[in-house]
Amino acid sequence: MASCRRQGRPLADCEPSLIAYELDDLSAERAREAIIHVLRAEGVASPTARTLAASWVRSGDYLFDAFHLSVADYVIGNPPYIRLEEIPSETAGLYRDAYPTMRGRADVYVAFFEAGLRQLKPNGVCVFICADRWMRNQYGAELRRLVTRGYSVEVILEMHNANPFDDDVSAYPAISIIRRGRQGRAVVASANHGVEALGGGGIATRLQAVAQGAPGGSANGLTTAVVEGWFSGSDPWPCTSPTRLALLRRLEEQFEPLESELTGTKVGIGVATGLDEVFITDDANLVEDRRLLPLALAQDTASGNLQWSGHFVVNPWDADGLVRLDDYPRLHSYFKAHETSIKRRNTAQKNPAGWYRTIDRINPSLTTRYKLYIPDIKERFNPVLDKGETYPHHNLYYICSTTWDLEVLGGLLLSKVGQFFVESYGVRMRGGYLRFQAQYLRRIRVPRPDAISQLQAERLVEAFRSRDRELASQMALEIYRVDASELNDGH
Repeated sequence: MASCRRQGRPLADCEPSLIAYELDDLSAERAREAIIHVLRAEGVASPTARTLAASWVRSGDYLFDAFHLSVADYVIGNPPYIRLEEIPSETAGLYRDAYPTMRGRADVYVAFFEAGLRQLKPNGVCVFICADRWMRNQYGAELRRLVTRGYSVEVILEMHNANPFDDDVSAYPAISIIRRGRQGRAVVASANHGVEALGGGGIATRLQAVAQGAPGGSANGLTTAVVEGWFSGSDPWPCTSPTRLALLRRLEEQFEPLESELTGTKVGIGVATGLDEVFITDDANLVEDRRLLPLALAQDTASGNLQWSGHFVVNPWDADGLVRLDDYPRLHSYFKAHETSIKRRNTAQKNPAGWYRTIDRINPSLTTRYKLYIPDIKERFNPVLDKGETYPHHNLYYICSTTWDLEVLGGLLLSKVGQFFVESYGVRMRGGYLRFQAQYLRRIRVPRPDAISQLQAERLVEAFRSRDRELASQMALEIYRVDASELNDGH
């Protein structure tokens, strides 16, 4: 109305300018009545007010109608949070067919994001207040890919510690502002207790100022920072403080991922057998010597040094594939004694001829390679060196490299910087434990091995061998050129 007054145009010109969708007929009618009340209070004639309200508020399913609507300058909303399994199967199937980003056990709000983004004009903006799970979990992967391929993330304002709704909600909400255009700098912010005093206008003013170059920081319950660019592909978007997220993006731009062909560094996971009680043993004479490999378990790394517990994996593989059981009588006899339970496994039913295989193929040559072991579930990074003596079990991840001195690399990972990467990328479980999984380890950024001075390398080796996290952190902060205050923000 203010715009029409400024331009000397009748309000009736705005009939096609706004479209609001509401699935529930009663709620839609209440919205129309509220609009009429506001318009009449502003002096708009009753027939015009009713025509505009009827045009602006529609009863219907936006997800079905979005394909037939005009392109939009702005799409604004609070989409519903409903898991697909709670929707009638026929409707859920139609949603999945119409919106490719809905994968796995998706929430219906994923489809609302896709519909809203695809409806935007070039340079148009989608602003949603919504649960932020899609930014990190598996079912949000295709939506993240859609955003990073054709849109620009401009603002992410998380509100885990604020209450933006009149009613309590169980989801952690965030406001996302996403533009149809090339990715530029993004503002990340966190709303905490007390931010309500700023009001919506105050929050918006602060976010705009930071986007235009004002320094970030914390004040009145609002923490802000700027990151240059955004993440790529379908990788999860880390959940961390704005300052730490800005540091993470800087390190990602300056350093290479840990797993790299250039450095010959590989991250992998140990063997999953599908039946540990048969394939894992502490009897060194159970089968032929050639069919046993020393197996490292997570418990063998607890001290920070590898202390092999005497377990072996019964290995049905050689370099060419599954061995012939007839060539190994004792192995054959052992597997036949447990044939019923071995064949009951899913992997055996899918491969009847290779019924005695482990789920994962075993590469015996890995046993003799130097490698770092990383146990999966720990409170802190605990890299442990294996000097080519054992094969890893499936709850151990491993790092091999043709260029890194693994004790130097181990010192870097032991540091607060190494911990920072996993805290940023990973999932924290009950009790404060972190998942040290391959997908997170691969994303850790590291310097080139030849960019580390001889003195720095020696100190990292010293820190790794003595498990001196403070010395490791001192060296890592120097190598990464990071101030400790950036690393400790919010922690």
